[in-house]
Amino acid sequence: SLKSLLDQEDFSCASFLLSVLGEGTFIDLLRFIEDVAPDPVTREIVRRARVDETRHVHFGMAHIKYLLSRQPQAAEKLIGAVEGRARQLTNVTSVNEHVAQALIVLAAGGLEPGQLKLASSRVSELFKQMDENRKKRLTAIGFSEQQASEISFLHTPNFM
Repeated sequence: SLKSLLDQEDFSCASFLLSVLGEGTFIDLLRFIEDVAPDPVTREIVRRARVDETRHVHFGMAHIKYLLSRQPQAAEKLIGAVEGRARQLTNVTSVNEHVAQALIVLAAGGLEPGQLKLASSRVSELFKQMDENRKKRLTAIGFSEQQASEISFLHTPNFM
């Protein structure tokens, strides 16, 4: 996943993939962890990381919004970068099972079956929220709703 970012020869494409899509999704993950953190120290560390990541996302969004306002045809190049990355990562079809399980246990605050069931649905909601927020960021920078849905669908499901 990270190598596919380094393989980008165009700064705007790399910035789009990393800052808008990858880090954009990551801030949703950090907010989730912040909300379910088991202690105040973890909560504060994750909050600070989220604030810093948000700055990166805003930089990437501003860059791409500016690019698209000056060169609307660049949208096809950016979509092509997402499609190319999706082809490279065809073996990544979902979040790593260990990561998903860790998120469920973290959200549950323990291993009680009732807690795990509720936490599992919270993690499913996280994934839906990630999709919705990606689409909102994409439309905010100039993509149509249809393009935003297609890009979000293609975005790798491993948070990056």
